[in-house]
Amino acid sequence: MIFISFGVTAFGLMSVAASLGYAGTPGTLTVKECRDVGRDHDQKKCLGPVYATDGTLLDEESSVDEEYRVGDRVAVRRVAAMSVIEGRKHIGMPGLVAGMGLLVAGFWVPCLTTGTFPWRNTPPPGAVLRTPGPRARLTRNVLCALGACVAAACAISSML
Repeated sequence: MIFISFGVTAFGLMSVAASLGYAGTPGTLTVKECRDVGRDHDQKKCLGPVYATDGTLLDEESSVDEEYRVGDRVAVRRVAAMSVIEGRKHIGMPGLVAGMGLLVAGFWVPCLTTGTFPWRNTPPPGAVLRTPGPRARLTRNVLCALGACVAAACAISSML
């Protein structure tokens, strides 16, 4: 579980860095079509080819989760086989994902280091009972505070 939470955090931070222009290959997505997606068809996904700034084709069909008109050109960054829209207003959701990953890690790191879960004082079956020491509490507090700060900062800056 700890590796999943750190993986989610890394994915979110990578998307934030790409939206801010610090990671990925810059390119332009030309919208060819938009589709309704989601269970209730309440979300839009726009598709089209992505070309790099030098004109080379980066991806024949990429998608972004925003609504655009056919023919619109959108500045994107290609990172790990996905397109991320450039701009500060698009860091809210990836920032929340990164913050939640850190919050989950804040509860699982002390669990793995002490053998006790944060919400109870009994160990899992077959484990020896150890009490969480000051380092485990400090680790949990730091990771949880860091996760809350990352999520809040990205959510606030995406609203500006």
